[in-house]
Amino acid sequence: MKVSMFNEENTFYLGMNDRVFKEIFLREENKDLLSILLYTSLKMSFSKITLLNAERIEGNVSVRRKTLDVLLETDSGLIGIEVNSSNQKYIRARNFAFFSDMVSHHVGTGQVYDEVTQFLQLNFTSGIHKDPKECRIYKMQDDDQLLFIRNAFIYEVNIDRIVKFWYDENEEKIQEYKYIIMLGLPLEELEKLYSKTKDRLVKKYMKELEGVNEDPRFREYLTKEQDEEKIRNTLIMEAKAEGEELGEKQTKIEIAKKMLEKYSVEEIKVLTGLNEKEIRMLNKKFVA
Repeated sequence: MKVSMFNEENTFYLGMNDRVFKEIFLREENKDLLSILLYTSLKMSFSKITLLNAERIEGNVSVRRKTLDVLLETDSGLIGIEVNSSNQKYIRARNFAFFSDMVSHHVGTGQVYDEVTQFLQLNFTSGIHKDPKECRIYKMQDDDQLLFIRNAFIYEVNIDRIVKFWYDENEEKIQEYKYIIMLGLPLEELEKLYSKTKDRLVKKYMKELEGVNEDPRFREYLTKEQDEEKIRNTLIMEAKAEGEELGEKQTKIEIAKKMLEKYSVEEIKVLTGLNEKEIRMLNKKFVA
């Protein structure tokens, strides 16, 4: 079963849309929702949670951040959260780059090389269809499981598998993962989840999700973002069609050419695999 970030039929946006996720979970009044989601995912509780980059849809909403969706400071350390509505090939590389940047920034600005502060990245990811595990924890270690660094971990939550527990009516798993399950459910299913659990936090989340979907300004922004994504995908598809007869390298170049006017060097690097020098050289030739 594939979890969509919104319901195509009535465009009801779900919690697995990164903008919706941030609009709900980064509100100060919703810290209880954020706390229970963290506890369910990490099996950890925190007495202090500070939002370090609580991005809001204000000002120039067309500017897309190139950082983790959410960065939290807790009594145990730093937690980065990334919401991935798909599992495309570049997702893990991009997420790891964000995670590495979080760690290097903290270590680089400190007075010592920190081996105490916990650095965690929590990825909520759709599209991991074949993985039988609900969550994987990645560490930096050798073949003998000897850790190279002891305070950095990546948690990858398999949203498809966890939401499937709901549709399979697995009562035990529903109770265990209800706060993650709700991220992938449309309104009618959320109402059923609340009826089953009578959980006040499920009800609160449901009301928050309704509020976001009923906000005309927010829906207008999401519609615009979807349209830009479709344009981006179309450019890539057209470039691939033009370049496929010329080989893999040339295909990447054609894709990059199509994207030069609208996308940053960093975005083109992620989507094509070309390095920064190749893209900048191509930009000079293309403009000329």
